[in-house]
Amino acid sequence: MKILFTFLFFVFFTAFTFGQTSYSNSSKMALNSDLKDLTLVDEKGFIHALAYCSSNSCDSELLEKGIKINGHFGPVISIQVKLEQLESIQNLSCITYIEISSRCNSTHFKNDIERQTTSVDKVQNGLSNGLPMNYTGKGVVVGIVDVGFQCNNPTFFTTDGKRNRIVRYWQQSNKQGPAPSGFNYGTELIDSNSIIPANDLDGSHATHVAGIAAGSGYTTPNLQYRGMAPEAELVFVSIKYSNDTLAGSALGDYVVANPTILDAYKYIFDYAASVGKPAVINLSWGMHTGPHDGKSLFDIATESLVGKGKVLVGANGNEGDNNMHWSYQFKRDTASTIMIENNRQWRQRESVYSDFWGSKNSNFAIQIEFIDTSKKSIAKSPFIYSSSDKVSVFKFNTDSSIFSVAFICQAKNPLNQKPNITVMADHQNQRRYAIIAHVVSDSSLVHAWNSGATREWTSGSFTNKLNKLDFSKSYTNGNTNYTAGENGGSSKAVISVGALAARSAFRNVKGVWVNDSGYVVPVNITRFSSKGPSVDGRIKPNISAPGFYVPSSINNKQFSGWMLDKTLLKTVFRNDTQYWSTSSGTSMAAPHVAGIVALILQANPKLTAAQVKTILETTATVDQNTGAVPNNRYGYGKVNAYNAVLMALQYAGINAMNKGNGITAFPNPFTDEINIILPSYGNNTSLELYGLDGRLIHAFNLEPKHANHLNIQTSDLEKGIYILKFTDGGEIFILKLVKN
Repeated sequence: MKILFTFLFFVFFTAFTFGQTSYSNSSKMALNSDLKDLTLVDEKGFIHALAYCSSNSCDSELLEKGIKINGHFGPVISIQVKLEQLESIQNLSCITYIEISSRCNSTHFKNDIERQTTSVDKVQNGLSNGLPMNYTGKGVVVGIVDVGFQCNNPTFFTTDGKRNRIVRYWQQSNKQGPAPSGFNYGTELIDSNSIIPANDLDGSHATHVAGIAAGSGYTTPNLQYRGMAPEAELVFVSIKYSNDTLAGSALGDYVVANPTILDAYKYIFDYAASVGKPAVINLSWGMHTGPHDGKSLFDIATESLVGKGKVLVGANGNEGDNNMHWSYQFKRDTASTIMIENNRQWRQRESVYSDFWGSKNSNFAIQIEFIDTSKKSIAKSPFIYSSSDKVSVFKFNTDSSIFSVAFICQAKNPLNQKPNITVMADHQNQRRYAIIAHVVSDSSLVHAWNSGATREWTSGSFTNKLNKLDFSKSYTNGNTNYTAGENGGSSKAVISVGALAARSAFRNVKGVWVNDSGYVVPVNITRFSSKGPSVDGRIKPNISAPGFYVPSSINNKQFSGWMLDKTLLKTVFRNDTQYWSTSSGTSMAAPHVAGIVALILQANPKLTAAQVKTILETTATVDQNTGAVPNNRYGYGKVNAYNAVLMALQYAGINAMNKGNGITAFPNPFTDEINIILPSYGNNTSLELYGLDGRLIHAFNLEPKHANHLNIQTSDLEKGIYILKFTDGGEIFILKLVKN
């Protein structure tokens, strides 16, 4: 008889101890000696980080120690620090919390029909639709923070192709310099001669996003593929990667360079202020490491950035059809679930990366177990408690395979008082093994998000069934709730956007009809659009916009043959072929809203970010598809640019709505009748009453030398807001009327 001996090798590592300053899990992970591949320093030897300051003495104390300060965002500051300086600042009483960043990875590809769906066509042709003028974003700055810019794309030129509309471009990873004033890294380009040839070869995401928000559509037939705000000024920021050795992945997202994104926000808003213009910034970017409650350092910082004429828009996420969220309310019991990488069947190895957060002032523990297809336990860690507040790494060599798991624990996050455990687990044969998480607590409500493979770009989920493994009677399945992402979806200051399907089919340049029969259009929510609420109970997304098969500009230097299947049009600009292709995602929905915000700010530049958000939510279209709003699929409904611009004008007051001396009405608000006083007028005149939705209610018959005073009976009108439009030759006067 042949006896097979199985050897188990068990290795346990712990992290170094920290000073009185609390470090985020990403900081602990990066500083831990067992995770050496997370290179921290940039090309100049600096680490980028965010710090939470508890006193006004922070600046002076940090500057005394040679720490570089890039920006202030309320109590949060963006800093650059040498590795050897970390020890000197971790005991400063003014610093409560530090979050180190090591890499910002590429995004996950996370319009003619679209303009009609959002009523942008009526706003761009405002004079024909009861508005004081045509709104195109002129006089507004649209900022795009992303990667993959083709600056010489024709859509970033004026509609005659003569002038490039990009007024500033900060390449954060460009080491040549000079850096923008007030910052210590990257290269700022400030004139067309340097901007136009400065293309970013990191994909095509930014070019597509920027084209949706504010592309002119130049070289497309009748400007067919122009964006929402085609005459806005453009400011681009390509995001800095602090560690280019770590590929786009769940781990790459975890150490996303939030400091450089916040620096980009500040840079764009500072430029807009310097030229006296309002600005809206789009970030089509997201991840699922974080508390999802608006209390991350990034989310807190964004609250200090927005204000009058300063608006942030973000993508809500693309996980609405993926059970990547798991939650359980503990009552001195244990809950278990299977953690999988969704594309596990396509590779031999499997790894998962999941972030677990407990409720305030609680404690919980996790054990990771590896089992085979017969449910036999092959290897398991001990239960690791969040209160350990350290990094623990376990490695097993058993059953002729290698298994590993790392726990990064935080006992109490100082920003929300919640415990946090980040888990990275790995094995070498997905056909034989599965990864089980056993969670235990006395009373904590635990939320978790599975981002997929640790070091590859995939997605993950929680399940209680896997192939022949069936634990449906004892394990807890994942769900699609709370899948609004960090960065684009979770902040209280960011208008987060869900994705609608405005079209379900198109004919590509090969002549092939591409059709997704799973969608009934017009305009229902996409399967992938992430769902709210936020963990603290806020509705997410705030609003929804087209995000399926959206056509826009493509970075022609990153175009591949397979993209022809999604390409609708090829044009030529300056002897160079350009491509206009479709993409899907909330990454495409967000720039629709960002461009519409530019139209709103053109109508009323003095609006605050909170007022813009209220306008978008109040004027959104509600129909049988949305159901009762607000809800965590559509938010407050489908974005309606025409209604939003009308309300923006109303915020400005009646005087701001009138052009010239205008018209007056009394009483206003009115009930059963209203008196209208008109200016003197000639032969070419008209007086029309519109509903807030742009519907013509009544056209009044005006004759030359008619009395300037009209008494209008209004008992048949419903309560609400109306727009009175008086046209006299080339002049148009607009007046808001309210019936109580």
